[in-house]
Amino acid sequence: MSRETKRRAKRLIVLLALAALCVLAMLVVRARDTKRLTAALDPIAPDAARDFMRASLVYDAGTRTFRGTQTLRASNRTGEDLEEAVFRLMMNGADEESVSITNVTVNGESVRAQTDEEDPTVVRIPVSWASGATVELAWTLMIRHAKESTSSLITLPQMAVWEEGDWRTDAYDALCDAPFAQAFDYALSVNAADASPLVFGGALTDARWETGVGETLYEVQMQGARDMTFAVGQSQSVLCREVGGVLVSAQATSVGRARSLLDAVQTALDSLEAIGLAYPFPTLSLVEADSGHSDGQVGSGLVALPLTGGGEALCQRVTRLVARQTFGVLVGNDPYNAPWLSTSLASAAELLAYAQRKGERALTTRLEEEIAMADRVTRPYGVTVGATLAHFGGDAERTQVLRDQGGGMLLGIAQAAGEEAFLDALRLYAQENAGGIASLADFERVLLTATGSAWDGYLEDELAY
Repeated sequence: MSRETKRRAKRLIVLLALAALCVLAMLVVRARDTKRLTAALDPIAPDAARDFMRASLVYDAGTRTFRGTQTLRASNRTGEDLEEAVFRLMMNGADEESVSITNVTVNGESVRAQTDEEDPTVVRIPVSWASGATVELAWTLMIRHAKESTSSLITLPQMAVWEEGDWRTDAYDALCDAPFAQAFDYALSVNAADASPLVFGGALTDARWETGVGETLYEVQMQGARDMTFAVGQSQSVLCREVGGVLVSAQATSVGRARSLLDAVQTALDSLEAIGLAYPFPTLSLVEADSGHSDGQVGSGLVALPLTGGGEALCQRVTRLVARQTFGVLVGNDPYNAPWLSTSLASAAELLAYAQRKGERALTTRLEEEIAMADRVTRPYGVTVGATLAHFGGDAERTQVLRDQGGGMLLGIAQAAGEEAFLDALRLYAQENAGGIASLADFERVLLTATGSAWDGYLEDELAY
């Protein structure tokens, strides 16, 4: 064999070895990103400490309609005897007739529910409900979602919050995330055609063919939810991955885009874990959908992202949305009057996670280019972090103020008190208020405990509007 022939043979061997390695790497990635992962969890049983919701639905893709039943076992924790229970209906992107509840019963007895004339999202159910007593409310449910080219978010009806002697029935605000609610547990089953894949905020515990070829019955459950939200797509791609013990699902317009979402959430979960902010639930779903929120929308265990962006910008957005599962779901807040307690705290957590990944110099650059710009643009108009949703002109202004200006405001505390002390305050805030609805006073208290200093004056100046 000539010397030249030997060289060619060696080159061929090297190329074949490289090709084999590439194929192996692709197989590893595909093995990691599977079509469906189910969680091995014990079935949820009703707990006296939290309300329990159960729903069973069937999806008709032709009419874009879910039909079925919904039952709530709830205790009266208001401290007062009640004569009604109030529920909120999310219109899920369609018209006012897109959600209805009929055949309502209280403890098995038929009652007549009333819808507020001025606000069709408010449903009042008559019930003689003594303080401390438990009742079972049930109804037949119909939800029709708007026609979308991507995924549609579906949020089931839920009980309103009792506050200061009355039910909270704020007018629906398009800037708001999933409804303001007390924490509850739920079990959900949905039957749908395989061409209309679903992903859920709760843990998928089973997905099986039930009624024939081409249809799947999904079984889902979640503890500590604020809402009962899932997403349905038309021929969307769904991939799943286990990340640090969390089962993550991504539903997107393509396999490549779904894999990009999984990569971004892996970075997010790892970087938040590195600063001591562990993800609070066993599962997480990411949905590529037009939610009307430029920075994304949050439901319990589920986040919806806009159809644009990738790379580092996508990692930052996903990290903020993941952090809001702690600051907004695990710990509730008033999304109408104090939205900053979710968005701004999550933004501060994302900035600190970014510094951990990229270094302090990169964080300084972001603060100069993004945060300082937000201050210059928004402060002259008097819109501050503490404003209610009514004061924001739209999604872009709300995002810039609560995300950028709010994140910078809280990083001012971190820089003055020390990052570790500030992170201690965030961890203590999550620990002390998990399952409840927190307020400014709760945040001020943990800041005092963790940093040894009172920040009420600083926060009052920054939040005033």
